[in-house]
Amino acid sequence: MKRRTALAGMGLIVAAATLGGTLAARADYPEKPITMIVPWAAGGSTDQTARVLAKAAEEHLGQTIVILNRPGASTTIGMAELAKAEPDGYTIGTLSSTGYLVSLQGRELPFDPVEDFSYISYYGDNLIGIAVLEDSPFKTIDDLLAKGKEAPGAVKYGTAGVGTTQHLTAEALQKGSGAKFVHIPQDGSAASMPALLGKHVDFIMEVSVWAPFIESGQARLLAVTTPKRSEAYPDVPALSEFGFQSLRSVQAIIGPKGMPEEIRAKLEDAFRKALSDETFIETMRRLSMEVTDLPGAEVKKLVQDQYNLAKEVITEIKN
Repeated sequence: MKRRTALAGMGLIVAAATLGGTLAARADYPEKPITMIVPWAAGGSTDQTARVLAKAAEEHLGQTIVILNRPGASTTIGMAELAKAEPDGYTIGTLSSTGYLVSLQGRELPFDPVEDFSYISYYGDNLIGIAVLEDSPFKTIDDLLAKGKEAPGAVKYGTAGVGTTQHLTAEALQKGSGAKFVHIPQDGSAASMPALLGKHVDFIMEVSVWAPFIESGQARLLAVTTPKRSEAYPDVPALSEFGFQSLRSVQAIIGPKGMPEEIRAKLEDAFRKALSDETFIETMRRLSMEVTDLPGAEVKKLVQDQYNLAKEVITEIKN
């Protein structure tokens, strides 16, 4: 009996020591540089904003954040690498809506696009808007929708491609309004504006490739898809004001599933504080992206809701 008691006591001591060491390690986190996987090529808007945000977060973490670009296969290469990383807080990454929308288009992934990640924080939305040429007969979003109802299929629109956030948002708008447009997918966002300028389409639902043309007076913005009006274009209504649902072009910070809460919380605190960095704010403004502050728990709910909405829209398209 004494021997069993002694062994049990030793077991408790070892367990306590292990737990104490683990807690101490978490308390001292981070003790080395952190890697941030960006599943896009260097130089793009996500890469630019992630680099500036990471630099600002370093000041609050006391360690360097090293950017690792892993582009390809509509972000799934980088996302797969992040999903299988050790959940110790030393490998994190960026999430964009492409990362979970791709799974709804029939592609088999080696990870669950929603459940296999820890959600750290949100940092912004790509500004997506409906743009027409200045001489377009559509002066307001109501004009456009009215035409789409009166003459189904007479109005053509362009986006970056089939299954993109832009495309699915346009489909959700048609579903909600009863208007019917014809989708003319382009080879990426960069090709959408030339299609509009060449009058191959009547409007585009796109990220801010239209911004320089709005400023020059060649094009006009009818609506934006962000939850509220854009600070850059306060006179342009958001589709939500009309009761229409929009898919958000998400930009968030995530990690592998199973990150200890103490570590995830430290990262969340650092990245949310970094949102007030002037260089980051200016970078977001220059790229026509909206700074948005949300905690990790709300980010996961948002992503799940967006995933469900996209699934509903894609099902509607197929039917």
